[in-house]
Amino acid sequence: FVRLRAARPRRMACCAGCLGPSLPPHYTFSNSARNARGDARISPDKRIYLSVFFPDSERARPAHFFFDRTKATSRVVEDAVAYAGLQLDRGRLVGSPEKLNLFTLEGEVLRTDLPLDAHLGATLHPSDVLLLEKGNRVSEDRLDAIKAAVEQQNGSCVVM
Repeated sequence: FVRLRAARPRRMACCAGCLGPSLPPHYTFSNSARNARGDARISPDKRIYLSVFFPDSERARPAHFFFDRTKATSRVVEDAVAYAGLQLDRGRLVGSPEKLNLFTLEGEVLRTDLPLDAHLGATLHPSDVLLLEKGNRVSEDRLDAIKAAVEQQNGSCVVM
């Protein structure tokens, strides 16, 4: 009688080249794109799927969401902040003097007073990754770190 034990999951040495070093928790998605968060009452033809990263200072894990493309872009900010357990006060995180803005991974600010549809095709595309950040700018280093984290999590490694 041989007793088998489940092997602990571990990263194989061959995967290090593909996956790189482990990511900090606030750079790893809390859900999969298949399990995107959103209001189930939004009809599938009105949905836009987006991923959102939070300000580095908050240490909240990024998540995949879906939103109603006909609603104001401010809903992205409100829903994402609520999901992360943070609070907004007139466009600012409670306790922060700086306004919270929504950026693309190219560093462009999205106007929150316009519907998501108004951004589609120009600065925004389905499945884009967005960044909530305090202030009017986001550093290139931060954008590069998020791009690398997204690429690492979207990468695949095939073991034959």
